[in-house]
Parts: sequence; structure tokens; C-alpha cells
Amino acid sequence: MKTYLSASLLLIGLIMTPVVATAQTTSNTDDRVCSEANCVKELRNLIRLARGGSGDAAAFVAMAYATGDGLEQNTEQAIRYLRMGVRQRNPMAVNLMSDWLKNGFMVEQDLVESARLLDQAVKLNYAPAQYNKALQLLQTEDPEQVPEAISLLEQATAQKLSSAMLLFAQLKQHGVGVEQDLPGAAELYKRLVIAGQHNAKPYLQEVTNQLAASSEHSTLVTELREVENIEIIRVSGQQFQTNNMLEGLVKRLSASGQFDNRSIGSRIRGVSCEQSASNCSSVRPERGASSLNEVLSGTQ
Repeated sequence: MKTYLSASLLLIGLIMTPVVATAQTTSNTDDRVCSEANCVKELRNLIRLARGGSGDAAAFVAMAYATGDGLEQNTEQAIRYLRMGVRQRNPMAVNLMSDWLKNGFMVEQDLVESARLLDQAVKLNYAPAQYNKALQLLQTEDPEQVPEAISLLEQATAQKLSSAMLLFAQLKQHGVGVEQDLPGAAELYKRLVIAGQHNAKPYLQEVTNQLAASSEHSTLVTELREVENIEIIRVSGQQFQTNNMLEGLVKRLSASGQFDNRSIGSRIRGVSCEQSASNCSSVRPERGASSLNEVLSGTQ
């Protein structure tokens, strides 16, 4: 049986809500991945590409100016570049501007415009916006809003957004808004744990114990126990990785031939860094992050 309001709000409280760029985030230097010196080349290139019409680049530059990560913090420039991205209907920029307007960060608070931009980002099929909208709908405590919220979470989960996967798994586990589906919840938790999302591990253990109460799922329980014991170790030089990823993004945007005013047609249009045979890294700013660290590390 489906349950709704109090349970849904309880579950929302169990997980971390989307990170937005606020005054608090700008003062935290621990999460910064760039100094003004060590990313300067890549960020200068992103500024050039943003001016050439790249919404992805504009969103990156706006975050750098807003947080002071890689560029000197500058409110005017942050707003300027984010508005560039919004004019390009870039989903990441549109969603980020919605966050800023909602929280009155960098710009004057405007809840009406924030809601309009969030809906626009949802229509652009941007997973973090779908997740944010789903949370808003669940927080209304209106049962009639729950089906739309579940649909948005399904869409964001299909795009492998970790925060959406975690919340959707919890809804499945507890039968909130959907029929209870312990195997389905376990599958989502398992995927998160394997992907290195350690915050999903306690939930995986909990649902595994629930499944273990029935002999019907003995094979699945054995598989889940093995996943619980997996230790994922990732070792990388953060600065090397950061520079590689920013360089990969610059190469991908430049290779499109759409945003580089210096291009004279010598690049292969449509061939990105990751599609080429060159030894390069690439990152796509497709998450709902509000800092370079969140985009480059994949945290959300």
C-alpha cells in the first residue's frame, strides 16, 4: 500500500538535499580544486569559449567567479557569465540560476523567476532539475503531486543522478508514493555502492537484512552481501586530474567548431576529446553542482 506525506518528508530528511552555491560555500576553501594560478590556462580558454556562445563554458566560468575557485571571486562577472549560459538555454546554467534566485545568492531573491527557470530546466531534461522539482513537489504534502514527483525521480534515476537514485531507492524500500519494491531498492543501492557512493552502503545493508527475512530472495541476498564487502579504492592526483579534466572540456568544446572564434576550419567538427585517439580526459557538466569541485569530482 502506498503511503505519502509524513513518510515522504521523513525520507527527504534522511538524504542530503542538492548543493547550491551560497555564501557559506564560497568561504570553504577545503573543497576548492584550483588556485588562481594552476587552472588559469584552462579557465581563460573557457572564458573565450563562453564568449563564443558555449553555455557549458559559461556555467563553469560563473561557478569559478562565484566561488573564487580558480578565478578571483567576482559577483558581477559570475552573474554576467551565468546569464550568458541562461540565454543559450544551457540546462546547467538555467538550473544554477534558479538556485541562485531561490536562495538570493549573487542576485536578489526572486522565487517566481526561480520556479520558472526550474521548470525550464526540467523541460530541457536536466536530471538535477528533475530531482529538485521532485523534492519541491514532495514537500508540498499534497498527495496529488506525488505521481509527478515519482515520474521526475524516475527520469533523473534513468540518467544515473546519484541523489535521485538514492531517494527513489528509499521510496521503493518504504513504499512511499510507489508500491514497496525491496529488490528494486536493493538494485539501486547496489549500483550506488559500486559507483563509490558510500552513503548508500548503510541503506544497502538495511534492505539486504529485510530481504534476508525471506528465503525467496536468498540468491539476491548472497549477491548483495558480496557487494557490501567490496572496498573501492581510488587513488589519483587531484591537481593532475583537475587540469586534465578542464583541458578535456576545453578540447571538447573547441572541437565542435561552434564556439571558437579563432577556428579556421582545421578542426574536425563534432569529434570530441573522448572520441579522438588522443590521450586526454573529458568531463561533461551534466550534474547539479554549484562548484568546480562538485562537477569535476562527480559529487552531488
